[in-house]
Amino acid sequence: MKLTKKGKLFIIAGIILLIILGYAAFKIIHLNASIHDSNDNREETKATKEKVKNNKPLSIAIFGVDSDANRAKENMGQRTDTILIASINPKTKKTKLISVPRDMEVQVPGVNGKQKIAHAYAYGGPQKAIATLNQQLNVPIDGYVTVDMDGFEKMIDIFDGVTLKSNATFSYNGSSFKKGKRVTLKGEKALNYVRSRKQVGAGGDEGRTARQRQVIDALAKSASNSFNIFKLNKVLKVSEKNVKTDLSLSDLKTIYTDYKDSAKSIDKMSINGQNSIESDGIWYFEPDQTDLANKVKAYKDNLK
Repeated sequence: MKLTKKGKLFIIAGIILLIILGYAAFKIIHLNASIHDSNDNREETKATKEKVKNNKPLSIAIFGVDSDANRAKENMGQRTDTILIASINPKTKKTKLISVPRDMEVQVPGVNGKQKIAHAYAYGGPQKAIATLNQQLNVPIDGYVTVDMDGFEKMIDIFDGVTLKSNATFSYNGSSFKKGKRVTLKGEKALNYVRSRKQVGAGGDEGRTARQRQVIDALAKSASNSFNIFKLNKVLKVSEKNVKTDLSLSDLKTIYTDYKDSAKSIDKMSINGQNSIESDGIWYFEPDQTDLANKVKAYKDNLK
């Protein structure tokens, strides 16, 4: 599976975002503050509220989108740069995370012809993307979170960056890194660190994957160690413009208090397969059906 450069960092967002939002909701409620939910006309279902209330496993879709002024001007809608689904089990304290290839060939409900799954969001927002996931993977989706890339860069800076030791010596997009050197990376430089792959010394996909894990751990640590009322206000401002969800504030609070331990054991899964050019001349990702079935089974087993 191959993700786009900007899509890589959304893996980090997917893992910690629910915890951050849940903590923010917890603080908001206790401070009697208020915030408008942005739900893209998809209301949280009663079934989902019951699951949260009774601490049942949840299946959450996480969409990473990148702002595009031209697409917005032409009212073309946003395509998802990254699609993640997370099954969160508060009883076993485990999370299964599947990264869905954005180029996976699918049939989008109500749309003629084959499409890339990344296009589903543009055709009908999270509702259409979720319907496509339901149809393609046969997995339930209880709620969603959409994150804009611009907002996530700002989120990194709110937590004063991420501190880690570089796993390689290389340069990328004006940023230089030296293996073994401990550095604190702010938003843009952190993005350069996890985007790098083909540069001399960067270590290809294996090196990039290792850097992603580093940033995941470092950002989660920064968020848990330095969250306070001042940073909460900044998170809310960033979230207002760059984060959308159909989960209510009260349920986000419950997710933080009752589900957060599930983030301590995360099984990050990618789908194996290959890219190929179809008869329409477009590149699509063709998943290995056996591998896909096994990973979907593991995902759904975590919801039991």
